Amino acid sequence: MNAKDHYDQHVGNFYSWMLGDFDEKQQEQENFFWRNGIIPVSRKVAFDLGAGNGLQAISLAKLGFAVKAIDFNTQLLNELKSRKRDLNIEIINDDILNYLQRSRDQAELMTCMGDTITHLENIDQVVSLVQQMSSHLEPGGKIVLSFRDLTKELQGDERFIPVKNDDSRILTCFLEYFPHHVMVHDMLYEKQAGKWIQKVSSYPKLRLDVALLTDLLQKNGIQLLKSEIINRMIYLIGKKASDGL
Repeated sequence: MNAKDHYDQHVGNFYSWMLGDFDEKQQEQENFFWRNGIIPVSRKVAFDLGAGNGLQAISLAKLGFAVKAIDFNTQLLNELKSRKRDLNIEIINDDILNYLQRSRDQAELMTCMGDTITHLENIDQVVSLVQQMSSHLEPGGKIVLSFRDLTKELQGDERFIPVKNDDSRILTCFLEYFPHHVMVHDMLYEKQAGKWIQKVSSYPKLRLDVALLTDLLQKNGIQLLKSEIINRMIYLIGKKASDGL
């Protein structure tokens, strides 16, 4: 099962529950952007690739960007639509690579966060994504990426990760390692009519590291400004040279 099918048939049904309090998480993202000087200064257009239910899109719109929020999951985009109110957010239901290949728009900011980049099928698609992001970025514009470092292989019982639980749901994740990807098995137990029902779905996530992404950014004219780890997620911020080279 690929990432789209996994989200359409499984994770999209409980993603927001798994995430936790939306307002709290959204404010964390807005604070991250503000703290790192991610504010509009020119064109004001931002592409949010893999927008999901809108953590980044809403944060960027509140900071003054005109956001194009692109994602392939209808459920999560509908949640974003219900939350955006009068914020300047254009919702686009599409695969992020397909959209970038067709679009001629330029932006001063490109974000691809929340582990979206590891959902791509192979390294060639990662290379293509970074190339496309750079080509749509105006000189002096910025790129923000985030992803989970899966290069370190967990062993034995460490591969079973309790994600979240309450009185009606229990979510556990099991990781199965391969040379270039990790097979993620999301196991949800949901109480229905007094009985626990198991729902399981699996999909691959790429094993990416900072060195690979940093090299790709540099090869595409993006200077790395900052790299940090927040809650076990790697965050990279880069800037395109003002002369476009």
